[in-house]
Amino acid sequence: MEKPNIIDKRQIRLEDLEKADYIPFLGGRPQRTTIINHDDCINLTILLNTTTTVDDLLKQKSN
Repeated sequence: MEKPNIIDKRQIRLEDLEKADYIPFLGGRPQRTTIINHDDCINLTILLNTTTTVDDLLKQKSN
């Protein structure tokens, strides 16, 4: 018997709902454990202005 050619186009899957980091649609942002201070904003601005691509940004941020 052949498998049916079914494409799953669901936006939300049940297996996603059970993950600990799942944020429901319009559920708001997760609670912060620390406060974003002025230095963090300045460092982010410098990082955004010194990188040219998203890949460069992620490489710099992971270091």
